[in-house]
Amino acid sequence: MGLIITKENSATPQILNEKPLQFPIFKENEDPNQETDSSTLILINDLLREAERKMRIDEYGQAEEILKLATDFGSPYSASKLGYMNLRGLNSTQIPNYALSAAYYFIALKFIITIPNTEWNVSLILGILEDLTDLYRFHFDYQRDSLIWNHGIKVMKFIDNNLKDVITLTNKEIQKIKALRIHIAFCLALTAEIEGKLTGDYKEAVNFYHKCEKVGPCELKIADKLVKKAHTRFRLLEPRVPRVLPICATCRFEAKDLKTIWNLLVCSKCQTVACCSRECLKNHLKFH
Repeated sequence: MGLIITKENSATPQILNEKPLQFPIFKENEDPNQETDSSTLILINDLLREAERKMRIDEYGQAEEILKLATDFGSPYSASKLGYMNLRGLNSTQIPNYALSAAYYFIALKFIITIPNTEWNVSLILGILEDLTDLYRFHFDYQRDSLIWNHGIKVMKFIDNNLKDVITLTNKEIQKIKALRIHIAFCLALTAEIEGKLTGDYKEAVNFYHKCEKVGPCELKIADKLVKKAHTRFRLLEPRVPRVLPICATCRFEAKDLKTIWNLLVCSKCQTVACCSRECLKNHLKFH
């Protein structure tokens, strides 16, 4: 995929090398309706237990290979564990691999979303999205890592659109669902804000940050911190969004680009319309 693997630094991430991922994020020919048989589930559970045993005795390399094997059998738990290990590094001698971490997390989510949403493990999804949010905020560069960035946004949107109906859930489950929506909305807002820096249009970013505020708080610490962060970003960006339609109230001229929009003259009396020139504004004021 050509994603750059970086090492966390006290100042800025240091680019180490550029290396394509060694496996596909999606297997296009895989049947999502194919059920895992009982013998495969038993094998996966045995592999997970063996991987945990290897971790306890610091045999990280063998644990990683066992988790890869379990992932090949379709285990979202092993894929998420590999994502966690690559995010934080296996031990003091092996640096984090952020691109690989995200790829494994996306594989885990892919396994989950191929089953009915009533069977989704919300706790597992939330743990994955918490780490993905950190990757988006602190370790990814939008332009350099655009392929994996945009793939993740697509998966998050799918999850957001297919979350279970909160009416049938317990309070704890509702908290987790709200936390999921907060994390997803924050990543979407972050994406829209970066795009806004290129286009000058921050409206979508403001809307997503505002969505975070409307969803939360949920009484889960990590998500509630994002709600506060979203409130700060909303207050910073909201003044940059034009408050009136970019259409002259007198001659109906429509401003297309951002520079022309900001040159419109807002009516000082009603503050709900704008005009393209002082002459148009003067004519509009006659009706007040």
